[in-house]
Amino acid sequence: MRGSIDLRTLEIAAAAIESGSMSTAGSRFGLTQSAVSQAVGRAEKEIGAKLLHRNRRPLVPTSAGSVLAVQIREVVQRVSRVVDTVRSAAAMPERLDLRLGLVDSFAGTIGAYLVKELVDGALALQLTAWSGLAFSHTEALMRHAIDAAVTSDPMEGLDDVVRYPLFREPYLLLVPKDLGPDCRDHDLREILSRHHLIRHSARSHSGTHVERHLRRLGLEPPRMLEFDTSDSLVAMVATGVGVAITTPLCLLQGAAYIDGVEVMPLPGPGFSRELTFVTRSEEFVTLGPRIAELARNIVKVRALPRFLKLAPWLEPKMEWMALRSDSNP
Repeated sequence: MRGSIDLRTLEIAAAAIESGSMSTAGSRFGLTQSAVSQAVGRAEKEIGAKLLHRNRRPLVPTSAGSVLAVQIREVVQRVSRVVDTVRSAAAMPERLDLRLGLVDSFAGTIGAYLVKELVDGALALQLTAWSGLAFSHTEALMRHAIDAAVTSDPMEGLDDVVRYPLFREPYLLLVPKDLGPDCRDHDLREILSRHHLIRHSARSHSGTHVERHLRRLGLEPPRMLEFDTSDSLVAMVATGVGVAITTPLCLLQGAAYIDGVEVMPLPGPGFSRELTFVTRSEEFVTLGPRIAELARNIVKVRALPRFLKLAPWLEPKMEWMALRSDSNP
């Protein structure tokens, strides 16, 4: 092509080639026969080749004209896809790449569904994801090593962040299957006096959360075993080593050992943890709420039915957070 030529001119020329008539092509585009003839002439001049045998009726395409008529459809489709992509980008003014931290209990259970939706769904993000303990994501967000996190750490001491609460889940008591009858109708103090407490690691947010609850109750069970990962904790309970205080999502992370445990309401006063989607302020103004709602729906669809299969009494204890954001500017 010798110079610049607009796509519409090529479309008009292709229409004349396909129909064999200037007037028919003009009707398709709302142009006069003369205007179509001029468009064909411009296309021929810029391409440097004749497109039509004008001395024949109906008009007969040259070999170059036949190629144009076939390939212009693909060109128009490609341009249409480009326009759609640009419009989608304009609707999401934030960056389209996301470095996302996922707390282990989320990553190891339903995190893959969120990742798939973010990458292959309507948002079509360029995504890098990391799993780990909640405190590691707090540090990473402060160092700008990640852009956002699904976490159990509310990051209350961190400024310049926006928090989108997802859901609140209760802590529950996990006991070996054969000890269920022995633990029913007993208070927590008595249960912990009879059985070892398998702990979440003190380095984890769940671990510190459980310890605060025990201190409030005046309980100090001996420290024997503690684990960073929930699957190890559930495995210990399933093999009869002791009992554990954990959450439904953490329990699902140990799904391979679920047949060996019984899930019970935590005796005495209850407590819960909240999972939150956290971003830095002013970086994901429209994208943040969309990801939060997506994560919340995935929990409802992918995790809640599994929770209720294990413990039907859990349903009224699960609290779904209204879509809102809490920020510390």
